Amino acid sequence: MHILLVDDSKATSLPVIAFLQQLGYRVTYVQDGKAAITAYEEDTPSLVLMDVVMPEMDGIEATRRIKALGGKRWVPVIMMTGLSDTKEIVAGLDAGADDYLTKPIVFDILEARLRSMQRIATLQDSLFGILDNVYEAILTIDEAGTVASYNKAAERIFGYEPTEVVGHNVKMLMPGPYAEEHDGYLARYMQERTPRVIGIGRKVQGRRKNGEVFPMRLAVTEVKRNGSSQFIGLVSDISQEEAARQRIEFLALHDPLTGLPNRASFTNALATAVESAEGQMLAVLFIDLDGFKQINDTLGHDAGDDALKTVATRLRHNLAANDFASRLGGDEFVAIANNIAGKEAIVKIAERLIAAISEPMTLAGHTGRLGASIGIALFPQDGATPTELLTAADHAMYRAKRGGKNCCVLAQATEKVEEQ
Repeated sequence: MHILLVDDSKATSLPVIAFLQQLGYRVTYVQDGKAAITAYEEDTPSLVLMDVVMPEMDGIEATRRIKALGGKRWVPVIMMTGLSDTKEIVAGLDAGADDYLTKPIVFDILEARLRSMQRIATLQDSLFGILDNVYEAILTIDEAGTVASYNKAAERIFGYEPTEVVGHNVKMLMPGPYAEEHDGYLARYMQERTPRVIGIGRKVQGRRKNGEVFPMRLAVTEVKRNGSSQFIGLVSDISQEEAARQRIEFLALHDPLTGLPNRASFTNALATAVESAEGQMLAVLFIDLDGFKQINDTLGHDAGDDALKTVATRLRHNLAANDFASRLGGDEFVAIANNIAGKEAIVKIAERLIAAISEPMTLAGHTGRLGASIGIALFPQDGATPTELLTAADHAMYRAKRGGKNCCVLAQATEKVEEQ
């Protein structure tokens, strides 16, 4: 254990230093309060033995300043004072001292005091050891939002060293607009006692030192002590959990090969489009690739997969931003075009898609080509429901196939198409 001994009398200090060194302690000795603060900052001790009456700066003021320095670990300060100096004892304890010894120092009592402080320090180290090795970040802040403590998990999650955070406002760990709103929220809570996070917990966003914003789960507990409140925040980084959830949601609604929305997404999108059309014309385009089987048979399934991904990209690039493209399965795609001006307009869109799909593409190191047969159904004339529209577009697509392929055909309400 490292002990900082502060006493202006070297004659009375030498026996104390010898006794402490005999017990195996490392001792730093200074003779006034200012030197004590400097020594404390340069090499933080495990315990301070502080005389009260000294030149330059007395022990009471030096204790107050040392305690104000804070730090991650508690460093006990034991005042040394005359037996009759009751006021000095009280003033020292009020300044932050943890215990006192009366002069002349009785070595047996000094040794007992040191053992007592070591027991407390051991308990503290055990507690900090637990806090530093838990998975969750644990922070404490005061009523002004100033961070008082910050564990190892918080360092790992946020990327800041404790010295960069402790003593600063906790909003430095938040992105906007939460950072700008935090002080006001805390002030309102202290006045109204209506919690939004405290005692409840919720998903929020944090900000790392490198500026990255990430999702986290935050639970805050209020602890009242000596008439004031301290808030303990428990933070879990849920970035991986959220990414996994988003990936599962994406796969549930998208085709894993092309990344386009899947049949379930298309069904929902078409139902929404029909419900919100409000007199506007929309079109369903049923797209079946021409020549896809030949690519699979001659170049292999990897080339076929590349062809499907290329078609998906070309569909996205040749539809308007508010339109919708989906892969139903196999080599069948479907698109929803919104706010169509008329039949001529949708035919031009379909022809543009056919031209884009028909452009040469590189497949497994070879140049390949595809075509597309497109059937078009218009709402409301070709179907009043999503099912009717999709069926009409499907039937029109078969007519395009029979008509020579690589072309588009508008649906006919009375047409009956044989299954092929």
